[in-house]
Amino acid sequence: MEKIAKSTSWNNIPIDKPIQLKISLKFNDEQFSKLIKGLIPREMEDKWFIYFENDWLYFHRSWTGFGVYKALLIKEQDSYYIKYFWAERNQEKYKNQDEKVDVETFSFLIARGLLEEDVDKIHFNRNINSDEDIIKGWSNFGNLL
Repeated sequence: MEKIAKSTSWNNIPIDKPIQLKISLKFNDEQFSKLIKGLIPREMEDKWFIYFENDWLYFHRSWTGFGVYKALLIKEQDSYYIKYFWAERNQEKYKNQDEKVDVETFSFLIARGLLEEDVDKIHFNRNINSDEDIIKGWSNFGNLL
């Protein structure tokens, strides 16, 4: 039986300087049931700890426990939506300041890390065009790649 991630499953420190970013993601019931299981790292190279609590998905780096993203899952009729997510902007906890990178990373974590689907299935196009992009991708996503 697959263990469901909870806030007590791994070290986690909340986001302290959040910025709100707009996104438009839609999920069906099957996808929602995968999202709420979260992700508990098996090893530090997994890079991410993700859990669901009180309608929120929380994304933390596995090494530090620092919160990087959080998103409210909203139920409307027969679907679930993420319309906004929040990203850390405390430079001591998270160096990235590029909103496009945040949208790309957040979408990838949901698609590959939680849903185990191609990123394009959640209507997001992510292109890896160079060796530098591959190295950066592994740095951000670890074994999820």
